Amino acid sequence: MIIYRRAILEDINKLVELRVEFLYEAEEISIDTPSEELRNSLHSFFQRNMKSEHFISWIAAKKNKIIATSGLVFYEVPPLFENISGKEAYLMNMYTLPIFRRKGIGTELLKRLIEEARKREIRKVRLVTTEDGKHLYEKNGFKFNENEMYILLD
Repeated sequence: MIIYRRAILEDINKLVELRVEFLYEAEEISIDTPSEELRNSLHSFFQRNMKSEHFISWIAAKKNKIIATSGLVFYEVPPLFENISGKEAYLMNMYTLPIFRRKGIGTELLKRLIEEARKREIRKVRLVTTEDGKHLYEKNGFKFNENEMYILLD
């Protein structure tokens, strides 16, 4: 049986582990790429932002082992016509261990994140998806906007 629950501070090490695993897979990075600095940064991020509730995570566990994660980062932007409050969330950290995929786990985690966003009166939820995850978001009402761009600064 799969149990769904909000992640707690004691889950941070596993959140870090699964986030790194996701990044290796999604970004097609060699498993030999050093990750200690990233792991330390992730640990600090989760610690700081889970305490302040600027980040929440729902997890799925089977036999007390975390098999899937999810997350929302809450932030505020200047109001827009489509989002008068300016409250937004960034959906991230959606990852299910490969052997548990295509069983509805991601859908259930996403549902719980959306419920949390609604409780907080979030008007807009953004995300970046992999090709594998695209269907999950489309079937749950997410739309793609082709005009988003970014720059990575040194």
